[in-house]
Amino acid sequence: MATETQNDVVKVYSGSLVTAELYQQALKEDGIESTVVGLELSASFGSAVPNSVELMVKSEDTEKALASIKQFESENQPLADESTLPS
Repeated sequence: MATETQNDVVKVYSGSLVTAELYQQALKEDGIESTVVGLELSASFGSAVPNSVELMVKSEDTEKALASIKQFESENQPLADESTLPS
């Protein structure tokens, strides 16, 4: 789900850095600019901090970005940090 923030920027993903970078590459291939936020926290604590980074896009790109992420997910195996592992 997308979450609006200041300056017309929207969060389209929060989770691991690896997944955020995969999604960011998919968005780039579709011509959508994005930024990963929270790298400092991720670097400090490593993977021990869940949802430690966020992937942000311009608000006008929200629908296209979410569609791009959904398409990426449908073409690839489920990602481990997307709650596919048993608890």
